[in-house]
Amino acid sequence: VMLSGETANGPYFEQAVKMMVNTCCEAESSINFDALYQSVRNSTKGRYAHLSNYESLASSAVKTALDINAKCILVLSESGSSARAVAKFRPKMPIAVLTPSESVARQSNGILKGCYSFVVDSLEDTDAIVKEVNTEIVSSGIAKEGDLFVIVCGANHGMGANNQIKVERVLSNYWEETGESDFSAHNRGRDAVHDPITGDIHSGSVKGCSIM
Repeated sequence: VMLSGETANGPYFEQAVKMMVNTCCEAESSINFDALYQSVRNSTKGRYAHLSNYESLASSAVKTALDINAKCILVLSESGSSARAVAKFRPKMPIAVLTPSESVARQSNGILKGCYSFVVDSLEDTDAIVKEVNTEIVSSGIAKEGDLFVIVCGANHGMGANNQIKVERVLSNYWEETGESDFSAHNRGRDAVHDPITGDIHSGSVKGCSIM
């Protein structure tokens, strides 16, 4: 859909934008994502005869997410290649991209369809990152306890190391009775925020982009 200059400058621009939003949401809800995934996969194989390593891994991740009705796909990516490959297959669920690179985060969030990026200090501690994602997707309303999500990551750390897919269940028991996190990565990639009213300094949101 396109908002014309005449409509944008007219007296009912707000209503026009709301109508466009409703139209886009209705069109998006009617998409057959299984057929769309298969179409993209077949088109790629038809043009290049085979999928690349990144595309094959991403294709399997999206197919798994569709089959199990996962609530989101988590991609750990140094260069953004894995995120681009996953977004290519147009999954219906949001894609959370965790990366230590701010430029990759900006590109993923601004260009790739369905991607929401977050900057972290390191991708080495995969288990701690997964625990952090558990709390984030629950607090943001993406999923509830017991829901499934898919992870694209690597057995080793480093650029180009992604070689596995995991299926995790959302849990909500990662907090001790004191209310403190029981893993060291809770504040990784977070900026300190100064409260102008109370003067307190506390942990802020994940650097880079907003939560889904």
